[in-house]
Amino acid sequence: MNSILVIDIGNTSTSVGYYRNGKVSGVGRCKSRFRDLEEVLPLVTTQTVDAVVIASVVPPVNAKWKRLIKTVDLPEPLFVSHELELGVPVDYPKPEKIGADRLANAAAAAKLLGTPSVVCDFGTALTFDIIDAKRGYIGGIICPGLPLMFDYLAEKTALLPHVEPVKTNAVVGRNTKQAMQIGARLGYRGMVREVLQSLECELGEKNLPVCCTGGYAGWIFKDWDVAAAIDPNLTLKGLGIIGELNPRESQ
Repeated sequence: MNSILVIDIGNTSTSVGYYRNGKVSGVGRCKSRFRDLEEVLPLVTTQTVDAVVIASVVPPVNAKWKRLIKTVDLPEPLFVSHELELGVPVDYPKPEKIGADRLANAAAAAKLLGTPSVVCDFGTALTFDIIDAKRGYIGGIICPGLPLMFDYLAEKTALLPHVEPVKTNAVVGRNTKQAMQIGARLGYRGMVREVLQSLECELGEKNLPVCCTGGYAGWIFKDWDVAAAIDPNLTLKGLGIIGELNPRESQ
């Protein structure tokens, strides 16, 4: 298979790229609930592809994406689900409830990190996906994401502003914005450290391999003593891996 168009439809934005030989290129983004085809066409028509693989956590927009793919005469898309070959078993009570992006992360982690391993995905929500050495994907942990934290503070308080995460080495805030940014970074680091330490105890594995993806992964892990690989395209790579494992379904 030469090239796969990989599309990760998230709650807020959608990432689109081209997967080939284990690498992702030509990554672009758009709103998940786009209005006009012109917003998206430049992202899906730059290369000839053999397959289209989609992970969506926004079911209401799936039909629109199907129409778009058909309009530009691309192969019928393969929507990721637990019923596909993922390269890793799924041991979960109701596997149909697992987000497609999390299945893609599990597929990528199993191939690129091995098992056991953990994926931290810093999106609208912060998710941890756990891949066990024997049982495969066994579940995860879901926490509020940084965007939700900042939005909630601004929405539910009269005096706190809406801020964006910025680099800071300060520990004590000298103004309101700085205090909020420090609280987010240190608070998130504390949460991530506690979760990872608990997972190491649960799995009986020291130095558990960790891979981080999502827009805020670098902001959290930069210059930190917790070891983790950072791959902003991990989910898209997982979609490409799933496409390779399911050639008949994806064509």
